[in-house]
Amino acid sequence: MIALFLAGAAVVLLLHGYLYGRTWSRALSVRVLFSCPHICAFETCELAEIIENRKRMALPLLEIGFRIPKGLSFEDAENTVESDYVYKRDLFAVQGMERIVRRYHVSAQKRGCYAVSQLTCHAPSRLFMRMLMMDRREQDEAAGLYVYAANTDCRFLLHAVETILGERESARRVYEDPFAFSSIRPYTIQDPMKSVNWKATAKTGELMVNTYASTTAVRVRIFLDVSVDPGNPFGDSLRELGIAMAASLIRTLVKQQRDAELVMNCTAGSDAQAFEEPSQQSCVRFVSCLSAERLTAMEEFLTSDFDACPLIAFEEMLSQEYAQSLRQGSDSEEEVYVFLTSLDRPSLRSGIQKLLGMRRSGILAVLSRTADHRKEERERNLYIMPVFEL
Repeated sequence: MIALFLAGAAVVLLLHGYLYGRTWSRALSVRVLFSCPHICAFETCELAEIIENRKRMALPLLEIGFRIPKGLSFEDAENTVESDYVYKRDLFAVQGMERIVRRYHVSAQKRGCYAVSQLTCHAPSRLFMRMLMMDRREQDEAAGLYVYAANTDCRFLLHAVETILGERESARRVYEDPFAFSSIRPYTIQDPMKSVNWKATAKTGELMVNTYASTTAVRVRIFLDVSVDPGNPFGDSLRELGIAMAASLIRTLVKQQRDAELVMNCTAGSDAQAFEEPSQQSCVRFVSCLSAERLTAMEEFLTSDFDACPLIAFEEMLSQEYAQSLRQGSDSEEEVYVFLTSLDRPSLRSGIQKLLGMRRSGILAVLSRTADHRKEERERNLYIMPVFEL
């Protein structure tokens, strides 16, 4: 009788273990999501592990594992291992018809496009004799995160731009600017009553109206050098500073409803092609960043690894831009040029002077000084003016 009871118990356990192994992953959802699709470098967001067990059978032990690139780091390093990636594994006890959400704070150390990869879900068998793995086809897609270029202090550069930016009066009176007062003249029957200057009318005894000048908003075109000087020990950090300054300047200009354009010395053939002008050159450009779609495309492209992108010399890009301006015959009086580079060479200055010509306004920003570099510069007796106007 005892032997029969033990044999029956063994059959029941084996059958239950077999059914558990076949059904444990059914109606089970595992997701790893970021709280937002994008953040800027050195900012923090949340990473959530979401487990939904939509069946009555409980899961006494569930192991979730995944990895993220090293540019992201967990503020709580528990159950994490860092090597080529940051690996994380967590254990859960999931009841039937239960939803579990566990959140972690993740900080971004550098710009880039990050994705959660190698999402795995394991559960031990009923007798803990082997590990069961969820079929990859049953797993939900893991999330991705864009880390945009950092917000940096560009007030000095912005002040230099605003000094020559403004709004310039145009001789072509197409549209009048109600904020650009010009003069007072007698009233005519074609003038609307809202343009009547009642104080001047009371003084002169006849109806007088205000006239306004027409203005055109000046576009800012930023030339960004994303190459690295191999002889400069600070080359990588200076490039990151230039990218951050260009992105911060464009964000500020867009908030002020200023039209901005970004040109970089990496070749075309990337995701930026759809946002380039029809008469594009070989360099990548983003125009009309006032458009939310194009601003987002620019931000996402600036997360690229420029070490893996084909680059051209900054001077060559300026030569191509000069040739393009000659072909198009653009109105140079309506543009302000900003050059961001860490390389200050005579050939670069001559190329800038040639591109500016006689009527363009330009600002050259030579990136050489950051908080980390000042001590080194003092030791080497080196000083370069960060920003100056040509």
